[in-house]
Amino acid sequence: MSGSAQCPHTDVHFDLNVARFGDTNVGYLEIVGRCKICDAPMRFRGAPLGVTPAHPTMALDGSEIRLPFLFGDEEYDGKCVGFVVGVAS
Repeated sequence: MSGSAQCPHTDVHFDLNVARFGDTNVGYLEIVGRCKICDAPMRFRGAPLGVTPAHPTMALDGSEIRLPFLFGDEEYDGKCVGFVVGVAS
């Protein structure tokens, strides 16, 4: 079954990946979701487009959300690397 407005999307599968961006101690949890019934990809909303250690961002097409993290009481030890695409309001 392909993506359909009639599918209830009640069985969702998430792929999780941990990545590093640049030479910093910040990790990124990358999340992608897909309906297991109709195979429709999940699209995330509400986060700016891009990738930065400062806050969550998402892929340009909304297919992936990226959540920056540190462990325990670590402090960010790198430069502010990355990019954010501004959206005109």
